[in-house]
Amino acid sequence: MREGALSRLGSLRRHPAVAFARASLVVLIALNAAVSVWLIAEFEGQYTEGPPSSARFYVLAGVDDQYTMIDVSIENSTRLLVYQLIRDDVAPEEDEGGDDAGDDAGGDDGSSDTPSTTNEEPINRLDRARTWIQVTVGLLIVLEVLVTFVGISGWFRTAGFLAVLVAFLVVLPLAFIGDNPNFADPGSTPNSAPEEAGQAEDDDQGAFVHEETDFGIGLRYGGFEVSMMYAGYDLGLVEEDNRSSVRETPPEPGTKDAASYVKFDSTLSLRFGPSVVLLLVLPVLWLLAPSGRKRDAALDESE
Repeated sequence: MREGALSRLGSLRRHPAVAFARASLVVLIALNAAVSVWLIAEFEGQYTEGPPSSARFYVLAGVDDQYTMIDVSIENSTRLLVYQLIRDDVAPEEDEGGDDAGDDAGGDDGSSDTPSTTNEEPINRLDRARTWIQVTVGLLIVLEVLVTFVGISGWFRTAGFLAVLVAFLVVLPLAFIGDNPNFADPGSTPNSAPEEAGQAEDDDQGAFVHEETDFGIGLRYGGFEVSMMYAGYDLGLVEEDNRSSVRETPPEPGTKDAASYVKFDSTLSLRFGPSVVLLLVLPVLWLLAPSGRKRDAALDESE
């Protein structure tokens, strides 16, 4: 009797009405994910020590099927402005030796005449990711219909689902970071030119000595979070006569040069939209209402 009840339950799970309901849910969930918010990125950073301390950055970005929206806010920006005004610029040549750097710069005169820019339009990785997501979601819907009403193997549907996951979980975040390389850089706006931001970053790194870094990553609901810490002594806050000694050894606590210590703590979180997370329900639907009704019915008749 137990075997008979299990057989009737299995037949019910493969009933055409149940299969139609399952296919309808799969299509609705996939379409909802295709037109909703896909990725939400948040960056929060604060200077915790040094002259710019208490200055705080907050950047929020949202990506959907058409637009990328970014909002930037700065708290206690006056402290940051004063910090930029009181510090001196430290040229990278100063760290590597002025004469050598000057000779190297002079040797590049011939190549400096060569145009470094081209007329090619920049690659929009997010647009490519959007196209990839739309194609994979459309393919998943087509495969679900074919599995339900034509009877092709469910493995094709599984492959389509994995392609959708790769598009959302891998291609989309990498495309966002590729198009917004300065998103987590408080020294520049998220959409600033990478070349200019890279040059400014090199200058800043050349001005800091005895650097400390810390990095951690953890999971959160619907995504992950990265915590970062950067600290060091800013030579731009040190008198020029004392910079050589500060480069060699960290200044003693309580001294004037010790006030050049700057620390910045930040967190970067990437989480996916609720509609994208809801895609994980699809395998559950396929387990609760599997395909293959015709094959199982033929087996029952043969028994």
